[in-house]
Order: sequence, then structure tokens, then C-alpha cells
Amino acid sequence: MLQKYRIVMQYTNEDGEFTNIDIIDEGCVKKPEGIIDLGFRHVEQIQILRRIQDSLLRAQSVNLKEDITFCPQCNHKLKKNGTTKSSFNAVFTDHKVPVHRLLCTQCKWQSVPSINSLFGTHMHPDLTKLQCEHAGEKSYKKAETDLNKQSGGEKRTVNSTMTLHGVVEQVGNYIGAHQDIRLPDTIKPTAALVLQVDGGHIKAKDPDARSFEAMTSVVYNPDNIQPKAVRKVISLEEFKKTSKDDFRGEITRKHCAASALDDHQEQIKKLTLLAAKKEGLTKTTHLTALSDGAQNCWNVIDSMEAHCATITRILDWFHIAMKFQTISLPEKQRNILDSAKWGLWNGNVKLAIERLNELAKEILTDKNKDKISKLINYINNNKDKIVNYSERKRNGLVFTSNIAECTVESLINQRCKGQQHMRWSREGVHSLLQIRAAMASTDWVINWENYVTNAYPRAAQ
Repeated sequence: MLQKYRIVMQYTNEDGEFTNIDIIDEGCVKKPEGIIDLGFRHVEQIQILRRIQDSLLRAQSVNLKEDITFCPQCNHKLKKNGTTKSSFNAVFTDHKVPVHRLLCTQCKWQSVPSINSLFGTHMHPDLTKLQCEHAGEKSYKKAETDLNKQSGGEKRTVNSTMTLHGVVEQVGNYIGAHQDIRLPDTIKPTAALVLQVDGGHIKAKDPDARSFEAMTSVVYNPDNIQPKAVRKVISLEEFKKTSKDDFRGEITRKHCAASALDDHQEQIKKLTLLAAKKEGLTKTTHLTALSDGAQNCWNVIDSMEAHCATITRILDWFHIAMKFQTISLPEKQRNILDSAKWGLWNGNVKLAIERLNELAKEILTDKNKDKISKLINYINNNKDKIVNYSERKRNGLVFTSNIAECTVESLINQRCKGQQHMRWSREGVHSLLQIRAAMASTDWVINWENYVTNAYPRAAQ
């Protein structure tokens, strides 16, 4: 005898007895000819889930009406006036839900509510969360495709690129404006913190503007770094063979901030301070701050001075190394360049400048002369922030942003510069960066529900 199955939803009556039965699905238990026949297929699971949701939504719909009893115009008692089907979007399925209308028989005033008017949005927060995460990590088009695949391949309007853009803007703007609403009382003061500040250029939508700058920062406790083993003092030859991966590590906890607003750095300074406070910043905290040497980055760092005990400013070794890497020279001249780099590695600015000046006299091409000249200016402009990097490394102290993922690379470049045709408005990329910064911090896991639900407030009754 062929075995059959039935999936049902049951509901209680006024006496609390399960009497009402809603059949969701039924069929025969067939012998699987292959693994593809085991259980329900993806599309079948989505269909079953849709029917279960429809059944529960019908049961809940009796309570879907405006919470008013009397007419707001004439104060006459309102009566029910049928239902209207309203759109509701769950994580994987879309529905039409009956919402009750109200009517004033005296003045004919009507209440015709919707899911959107009752709750501030027609999308479930779990769906909005997924949309923020997907659109935060990849292009809107790719996010649309991936979200629809999760829903069984059906093309859903709620996952369109326009909708995703609107969700990111709504939630991102809320995060940017409300990060300081609730700083937990459990935050413990921290003796030492590391601050990295950097900037990245993004192609602008405006054809008359080539690009604009977005700024990022990351704050973390150096005790939360899991570094590679500390190396001993190395020779110049060993130094040449040192890979940048030797400086990498992992930060187990951090807080990030980002801004693309043209506001004289007001927002990035505010968000950086909040990120630092979430990591335990107090006026007794000693701050180690790294930058690529740009003045706007030092300005953000300087703004922290009134909120901590001391700041040790360090020109980020990662950016120093990158400037040397872009200069291509014959072996003899390369040795002089390596000697200058080794001098900086050991905090000897004088030696580095001497070697670069020596090199400038030997170089014949205008391109490399210009690079050397710019490098000399770069070192001179930041010489008071150049430290003995070798010594800091031996002592297990922070000296480079490359000890962890670069903030610009992880927050800006991976999402906003992945394709050459990507162009952005300041406002569009700013809201996106708020979500990416929250996801890169511990904030998103803890606060996403607060962010999402409060970004779509209910209308005032």
C-alpha cells in the first residue's frame, strides 16, 4: 500500500480545542530513485512555506485594523466595513493579507489601512536584514539575483535593485544618525587603544566631478590582535625578502566608522569618537594612531586629543612600503632605494633622505625623478610621525594597518570600486558605508533589529 502524507495547520476554537484544520500540502511517499528524490525540493519547500505563512496570516488578520473606536471627524462609533488585501513580504515569500476597513455610518469617514500604514513597512525585518547584508557586500544587481535564488528562483519585486537601494538608504541613514543613542553600561575603560584613519576616492555620478573622498576609521584594543610570531632583528638582505603578509594579524573585536559626506569631516570625527567609546575610550586611555600621512586623516586623529590621555601618531608603514613598491629601478639603483627604505624601517629619517637624494642624482627618467621627489616630500612632511618600526615590531607594538585588513580596502574598495563602471553619489555611498561599518564592527550582530525596526517607524495614530 502506498504511504501518504499530509501537512496541516490546526487552530483552537473558543473552548481551546484544536478543531479547525487548514491543509497545507499532501501527497504520496515515493521510493527515492536517487538523492534528488530525498525530501522536498527547494521550490517545493518555498511553496509549503508560503502556504503555512498564508494560513497563519489569515488567522492573524482578524487583529489587523487601526486601533481606533470612534470617528476622528464626528466622534461617532465606527463599524467594520469588510477587508482589503494588503501586500506583505516575508523572508522568502510574498503575500496578500486581509486588513480590516472601518466606516463611520454618520459622516461616511473611512479607514482603509495597509500593512505599511500599520507597521511602517510591508517588509519583515528579517528580510530587510538579509537585504542590507547582501546589498552591503555586493552590487545591488548581484544581491537581487542571490536573494531571488534563495527564494526558489522566483523574481520578486521586493528584491529589485531599486528596492534594495531604498532599503540601504533608509537603514544606513538611520544607523549614521543614531549610533550614540545607547552606549552600553557594560563598556569597560581601556588603558590603550589603536586608531587607524584612512581615505579612499570613489568615482562620482556627476560627470563634471571625477571623484570624491570617503573616509574610514577603525578602533581596537591591541590586546585583541592575534599577530604572527615576532621576528628578530633582520639584516638589509633579509628585509628585502620580507613579505607584507609577515605583518598580518587578526583583530578579534573592533569598531569601525565611515563617512562620505562633504561636511568638513564633522561626521567622521563624531563617528570615530563613538567607535572609540564603544571600545572603552576614556580620558585615561593612551591612543596609538596610524595614518597614511594625509592631512585630513591627521585632522580626525587630532580631534581625539581632548578625549584621551595621550596620542602616539605613527605614519603607517603599509603606506610607506607601498610608495617604495611603485618605483621600478635597475638593480644598482634598487639597492640604494632599499637602503633608504631600510633606514625608515629603523626610524632613521636622515639616512633615508640622504639615500633618496643620492638616488635622485642618478636617475635619468623624468617619471622616476618625479616619484623620488614626491617620496622625499612625503617623508619630510611626516617625519615627526616616523618611528623605529623594527623596534616596535620586535616589542609586539602596532606599527602598520596591514596587521589587519585595511579599512579602505575592506569598507570602501571591495564594494564601491569592484567594477570600473561603478559611480556613486555622496549620499548613496554614505548610507551604504554605515551598514558596512556596522557589519565590520560588533554593532550589526547586536543591534541590527533595533536599526531595522526603528528605520521604519509606525505612523502616528
